[in-house]
Amino acid sequence: MAPRSRRKLLVAVLAAVLLLLAAGVGGLYWVDYDLRHPKPDSGRPGAWMTMDAAEVSLFTRVAIPTGADDVRWGYREGFQDDFAVLAFRLSQAGLEEFRRPLPVTEWAERTYIESVDLDGFQHIGAPDPPNASPLTCGGFLSPGQAKNVATRICVASRPDGTGQVWVSAFHTP
Repeated sequence: MAPRSRRKLLVAVLAAVLLLLAAGVGGLYWVDYDLRHPKPDSGRPGAWMTMDAAEVSLFTRVAIPTGADDVRWGYREGFQDDFAVLAFRLSQAGLEEFRRPLPVTEWAERTYIESVDLDGFQHIGAPDPPNASPLTCGGFLSPGQAKNVATRICVASRPDGTGQVWVSAFHTP
């Protein structure tokens, strides 16, 4: 075989190896992206599951008042712990009625909400809690069969005279 033919063969083999390597890296990125962003209802950890508002309400241990408007909810199945968010609007009078029966021991004013909760509220398209100020937040722990459920609730008055409610809950050991 002539030196020129060997050089062409070497270049062709090298190009094929580089193409296979690029395809392999692209495939790994695609697989990794799919793992990081599971499709809804895939049943894999991190997937936002399709559940109705009543099921999310049961999980969070917070009943959605009958007069609630703009009710939004989401539920994410985790590797070890599941996570649910719920948001809705109430009249100011309805807001006080909503807070009264909750087993929250102490309500406190806050200026922030945990980042995991913010991600959940953004996922369901709820109004952004940090833009509502002041926030009054509280929480409670509900015993469960295998795990307890920790529920956090924040409320804020809106400029239109209504109140906004944000609820998040997750399993905790």
